[in-house]
Amino acid sequence: MEVIGPDENGIKKVIENKFNDEGNKVKITTTTRVRKLAKARLNKRALERRNWEKFGDTVREDVGSRLTMVSTDDLEPLV
Repeated sequence: MEVIGPDENGIKKVIENKFNDEGNKVKITTTTRVRKLAKARLNKRALERRNWEKFGDTVREDVGSRLTMVSTDDLEPLV
């Protein structure tokens, strides 16, 4: 297996040589684009709230989940 890149455009190529079902040697080239993820900046108060003790229905959830409750109530638009 040979890995080329990533280049200045973020393109990375992986070249593999394998034998197929008939016993023939085949060359497989996979091209992927590599991107860096931007770091998310959070408010200091939001970081503090993450450390608060859980209450209600979220007590049963695991620590790493970011539970968002969706309301099923019918909402009327304000006019």
